[in-house]
Amino acid sequence: MSDVYEAQPVVQEKASGMAIAALVLGILGFCCCGFLAGIPAIIVGFMENGKINRGESSQKGKGFAVAGIILGIISVILSCIQIVWIFFFGGLNVLQGMSQFR
Repeated sequence: MSDVYEAQPVVQEKASGMAIAALVLGILGFCCCGFLAGIPAIIVGFMENGKINRGESSQKGKGFAVAGIILGIISVILSCIQIVWIFFFGGLNVLQGMSQFR
């Protein structure tokens, strides 16, 4: 017998595509798309987080998935605030315009 060990290939784990997609959607929702990308970021992030917790996906993607969820939640909240803001001041302007015609 020889004392020579065969080198085993090193397999590096990578973040899954769903984790990266959650992060990208979260960034898009936060920057420009609002709830249109924020809601899918939350859904994809939770799906991937569940897969990671069950051991079906790599642990490397956990940070990406969580960041996508957080950015998605922030983008949805900011979008809702923006919609309320626009409708409130838009409605106020209409009422002011109506009161000037009396």
